[in-house]
Amino acid sequence: MRIHDLYARVTPYEMALPGRPFAEERFELIREEAERRDADIWDPGAFSMLEQAGRTIADIRTEDENPVLFVQYGVILFHAFHFWSAGEPLYLLGTEAAHQVTRAGLDSGPADWTFAAPSRAGYVQLPRYLFWARPEAGGPAESLDGFFWVLTPAQRLHLMLASGMRADRPGLGVMPVPEISGEEASEWAAATVRRHGDDFASTLPGGEELCSIETLGEVVKLAGRLFRQLEQGLLRAGAPTRGGEAGTRAPEAAMEPGASSSAPLASTLPWRRITTAEAR
Repeated sequence: MRIHDLYARVTPYEMALPGRPFAEERFELIREEAERRDADIWDPGAFSMLEQAGRTIADIRTEDENPVLFVQYGVILFHAFHFWSAGEPLYLLGTEAAHQVTRAGLDSGPADWTFAAPSRAGYVQLPRYLFWARPEAGGPAESLDGFFWVLTPAQRLHLMLASGMRADRPGLGVMPVPEISGEEASEWAAATVRRHGDDFASTLPGGEELCSIETLGEVVKLAGRLFRQLEQGLLRAGAPTRGGEAGTRAPEAAMEPGASSSAPLASTLPWRRITTAEAR
């Protein structure tokens, strides 16, 4: 088994928030305020306008950051809150399963499937260094760590890619996808997104075995194909695996030779590995 599939890496959720006690305290306060004010916590704008959400955003930002990033932090907090509220569902997409999702065609049209997800919210961690994107137009390509999803009771889908999880740089990059309906998401899951070339095909020189995300439509397609194949039984999610201790990596005996010093830290959250149906 490749090191990418051995264990869940520390997540953007864990990086963005200063510890679980902080998350639990602040998110409870946000939920209480939303209930008291009858605010729509499923709307990112209304969520960010809550007093407790604003206070939390102010606390997780660093002092020297541009004020215009408030909106970006609001989106991050929106996904983090719903991830927590849903019970912190964390999935690790195995390498072979990822190739199946990106290379296998759908065998029926969008009318045959209504967009669904394993839970109201969650995070899918992608194989390390397999998926790449450019968070800024014309900027350098960065490895994608994974994506958050939120599927509201009104069947509105929110997605956010996380990139820039690098040991040589603090923080992370995010690429929010504009909200769409579940019906639209179902159509994107079966659509051809790129005007030229195959969806998910690498655009990196010499990276033919890698996957690139060139459009936000491909993010929706990736999530839709993954969730649909899980529902169809073409992929399967294993039993929950206990997270690692804070600051630890995978057991050295299970790691690839020479990888111990460069391996990422393990997530402390329970996680489930997604594999192909044929995998044992």
